[in-house]
Amino acid sequence: MLKSKIALFIKKVKQLNGDPHYVAFGMAIGVFVAITPTIPFHTILAIFMAVLLKASKPAAVLGVWVSNPFTVVFLYFACYKTGHFFWDGSPNAMESIHLLIDNLESDMEFSKKISCLVEFVKTKMRTFLIMNAGGVILGLPAGIATYALTKKFISKIRKESKPE
Repeated sequence: MLKSKIALFIKKVKQLNGDPHYVAFGMAIGVFVAITPTIPFHTILAIFMAVLLKASKPAAVLGVWVSNPFTVVFLYFACYKTGHFFWDGSPNAMESIHLLIDNLESDMEFSKKISCLVEFVKTKMRTFLIMNAGGVILGLPAGIATYALTKKFISKIRKESKPE
């Protein structure tokens, strides 16, 4: 199952249009956004940033899928721990974060998910800021690595597919 998902992901990356920089920059934006604790706005943020920075929007959307139901808990925990390392946070914050993640991953309506996120931000602004700071700290090197790997991958594929 995981192997077929990875193969599908690679197939979609191969089908992206544009020069290697354009595609890689879009993918890097998507991965950066995916690591930040901004669910349910990942796709919107990635597309907005891709438009603003003139990068591939489809690649940004693909990159966002680094954050998925299997990885989101680990990513949010890593964001919190990283942010907490640099800025002292509340010891009770993890309970709030777990509750937020449970609510965002539940089957409740989108509008209720937004309400949960807004309530979390209102009541736990410091934790929210610590998590976002951690997300930026983790997202930047992940985005840079994604850019380098994707550019190399796309360049190689384009070189192989050119008729001689």
